[in-house]
Amino acid sequence: MEKFILRLFLFLFVSNSVLSQTITVVDKEKEPIYNVSFYKKDLSKGNFTNFLGEIDLSDYSDSDSIIIQHPSFEKIIILKSDIENNNIELSSKIIEIKELVFSVNRWEENLNDVTNKTLIIPESVILQNSPQTSADLLEQTGEVFVQKSQLGGGSPMIRGFSANRILLSLDGSRLNNVIYRSGNIHNIISIDPNILAGVEVLFGPASVMYGSDAIGGAINFQVKDPTFSINKTKINGSQNVQYNSSSNSKHYNINFGISKKNIASLTSFSYSSFQNLRSGAKRNEKYPNFGLRDEYVIRDEINDRDEIVINENVNVQKFSGYSQINLINKINLKLNEKINVLYGLYLSKSSNIPRYDRLLIYDDLFTPRYSEWYYGPDLFLMNKLQINSFKKIKIFDAYKINLSHQLVRESRHTRRFNDNHLKNRNEEVKIFSINADFDKKNNGSELYYGIESIINKVNSNANQENIVTNEKINISTRYPDNGSDYFSNSIYMAYKRKLGDIKTNMGIRGNISNLKSQISSSFFDFPFTEINVNSSSMSGNIGFRYDLNSSVFKFQYSNGFRTPNLDDVGKIFDSEPGNVIMPNPNLKPEHANNFEFNYEINKGKLSMNNSIYYIRLNNAIIRSNGSFNGNDSIIYDGINSRIQTLTNGGKAFVIGFSNNISVKLNDNITIENSISYNNSKDILNDRPLRHSPPLFGKTSLTFSKKTFKIIYHLNYNGKKDIEDFSQSELNKLYLYTNDGSLAWMTHNISFSYNYNYFIKFNFSIENIFDIHYRTYSSGISAPGRNVNIGLNFKF
Repeated sequence: MEKFILRLFLFLFVSNSVLSQTITVVDKEKEPIYNVSFYKKDLSKGNFTNFLGEIDLSDYSDSDSIIIQHPSFEKIIILKSDIENNNIELSSKIIEIKELVFSVNRWEENLNDVTNKTLIIPESVILQNSPQTSADLLEQTGEVFVQKSQLGGGSPMIRGFSANRILLSLDGSRLNNVIYRSGNIHNIISIDPNILAGVEVLFGPASVMYGSDAIGGAINFQVKDPTFSINKTKINGSQNVQYNSSSNSKHYNINFGISKKNIASLTSFSYSSFQNLRSGAKRNEKYPNFGLRDEYVIRDEINDRDEIVINENVNVQKFSGYSQINLINKINLKLNEKINVLYGLYLSKSSNIPRYDRLLIYDDLFTPRYSEWYYGPDLFLMNKLQINSFKKIKIFDAYKINLSHQLVRESRHTRRFNDNHLKNRNEEVKIFSINADFDKKNNGSELYYGIESIINKVNSNANQENIVTNEKINISTRYPDNGSDYFSNSIYMAYKRKLGDIKTNMGIRGNISNLKSQISSSFFDFPFTEINVNSSSMSGNIGFRYDLNSSVFKFQYSNGFRTPNLDDVGKIFDSEPGNVIMPNPNLKPEHANNFEFNYEINKGKLSMNNSIYYIRLNNAIIRSNGSFNGNDSIIYDGINSRIQTLTNGGKAFVIGFSNNISVKLNDNITIENSISYNNSKDILNDRPLRHSPPLFGKTSLTFSKKTFKIIYHLNYNGKKDIEDFSQSELNKLYLYTNDGSLAWMTHNISFSYNYNYFIKFNFSIENIFDIHYRTYSSGISAPGRNVNIGLNFKF
């Protein structure tokens, strides 16, 4: 009976193959594409490929014009009779990302028109690398340097700038708010990499399009959009499970979408749990004890005292673990063929995140300064409404209107060793913004223009809690205790045109803003009770591009600005142990002038991108020693602290280069290398800038064949001597060796395998030789040997 059924099945299968006209749809890697829609223009016929990428076209006549469409690939229209060898290859919108950029001019445009350096990280690379956080995603490129003060962090550095001198955006909405600080910030980890369609990094000032803060560059994270179904309701999704041995971390993500003809939804939920991070065990012979965590502090609840405990494994960095959840929901509503509305809900919340570098500070050889120093649960909530219209009228061909509301809550909690008083400082920021962007094409030219309005409202409170009696008293707040309001309005215009063989790109932006804070004299006797800062700025850019055969020559001048925010003018906090920042209501905007030249070549199997740049920072906001009521220091949180303020007047420059080269040896093997270096100087202090990393880069050898890929890569950093440290970095020498930041190199291997459309597997070993290293400016040592295992299931 079983043989009869088997023979019958084989007969039916073979008969069906003979009688049907089966077409296979594949991508450039010859992998089958699931769920590709085939339909006639009148929608009288329509069906989809199976998980083998196959579809039966026996119901179509040879003269039928068939529309072939998939959300991740370019749409094509083809006559059935023109299909050759029963095979169709689609070009991916994302894998072929070199031809497309998300938002250089806030509109999707051809990368062949761009005049500055841009890095695109497509979804395919994100899935392949399986990053634990969005900070790790940027670091894996080898083109963006990332600093970490703790495991739950990651502060990108671009061309010698970081923190509030780099603009972050999510789905086109500005994330930088009025309390983004000049020190390293770690808000980037609130963005879930599991649901990203791609990431765009703009190098150099991008203030024309993004406004204040985009001095070093801009990073735009693009979440996947829900896509519509042609003629029936579709449900699909995926699950991703990942494990990392260095922190014993577990990651789980599930996302699912529901698609109909005029409405679609996409929902993603992620949970990540990190335990204490283990650093590498093989240390530099000259510094065998550097980075050891030989003891830590725990609380004896019975006797109400702190105890120092010997660490059983000196490579385990106690305490550094944390957890985080992310939830994203997007709904796409098609009002008609020209207009659609996108609603997005974005939520991220963490557990307490220990500030590991502060736990390493000792008052003397035997006494830790802190028993506790941690960030409270960070909350990021954004509601966003976007209207897209492609209905042409005289003054525009298309427009986008973005309205968003963000709620950000963050807090800092500190308790000194054997002190029963826990100091809690809490911040809440509400952000309201509206962007209207317009696009107009005319006879080979293109005009972009728009407006942006932003409101920030900040509330700051602080208390000191006795952890034994639970008694609370008010203490000084980080920001003005009676609240702060910030308003900003901008208008911009950009123009793109081809002049003969030269493509040009130019733009201008005007910005005005007002920051008002009310500050009491409850804790400090300030000579003022109100901070009122009015600022205005202009920025512009002009770029040229000349394509000559396989070579491309690009030049760009761009001007960026940063308006003083609340963290600059109104903060009262210890920037590092022994120094306290006091308010300065007289700050003005700082400006950067960027000159860059890019040379690219794409010839056969060789691809190369070279960039050299010079950035001049004027009227720079810098930290300098100050006084308060005639004194150069005060007692702050029990520590005698040197008074410092932020002032204008600084001048600085950054000069640097980057090189990226890719050589395809054959159809299966590719060698790639990226290297970046810059040199900077704060002219006033005759010191380098704080966020200028040493030379860094990545070299990789890739072997790929059909369903699997193997990559062996080296990550490396050069040395940075103490004499090359900035003034503020010299205040944190406990994080370094006597020789400063040491050079390092790690060997890594990764393997990815696509079992079929539904199941993908990735495996990697990072830092194979278990080298101990700490990246420049970081307060926690990097992971030791790490085994990463991941599985992705589609449904």
